[in-house]
Amino acid sequence: MNVAPVRRNISDAAFENLRDGITGGRWAPGERLPSERHLAAQMGVSRAVVREAIKHLVGQGLVEVKPRRGLFVKAASADILGDPFEHLIGTDFDRVMELLDLRRVLEARSAHLAARYATPDDLAALAEIHAEMARDRQRGVTGESADVRFHCAIASAAGNTVLAHLMATLHGALSKASRLLASRLMAAEHYREGMFARHTKIFEAIRDGNAKRAAAAMEDHFDFVVGEFSQYRRKSGDV
Repeated sequence: MNVAPVRRNISDAAFENLRDGITGGRWAPGERLPSERHLAAQMGVSRAVVREAIKHLVGQGLVEVKPRRGLFVKAASADILGDPFEHLIGTDFDRVMELLDLRRVLEARSAHLAARYATPDDLAALAEIHAEMARDRQRGVTGESADVRFHCAIASAAGNTVLAHLMATLHGALSKASRLLASRLMAAEHYREGMFARHTKIFEAIRDGNAKRAAAAMEDHFDFVVGEFSQYRRKSGDV
């Protein structure tokens, strides 16, 4: 006896469409998704269908709902790697340095590839995030959300979606540790200015398509962070 094929319902199709957009790099980790209304119009379905699809995305750990802010892409590796990384690192300064060293290797290569392969849309996304960083700088805040999206957008521009999600997880683990280890440092104007200047050099090198300069700028970025953290440790004497 033949078995009739199972037809997907509309919400399943909408879920797969959105999931493929996330896993395919259309939306990077930390990026805000369009509104329910906008997504419904794009896919030609009702908002109820989109709402059901989003529930599935949340259940799979791909999207998180932030009250009064909207829907945001979550790093696919966060639930698997996030907590173990955070427990491994804790507030141990040496573990933080090891994580920075890992990120240095991955992100220098990511910046190199982004400078070679970034599309006009990738560059527009980076420019928008850089502009947000500039506004955060004027307001005197560190702009942690923009920072993680900046690094993830570079990984996405490099054409490696897995790397983009891994970067978000590693960055999240580092940011939690660094807030505990160097909260005063993160709030210092000198640190904010130094970080913005280095992010600007990275952005400009990628925008100009200069792969060698982009990788060098990313290396300099991590040299600065490691140097500032090390100096803070010597001054505080308690990490």
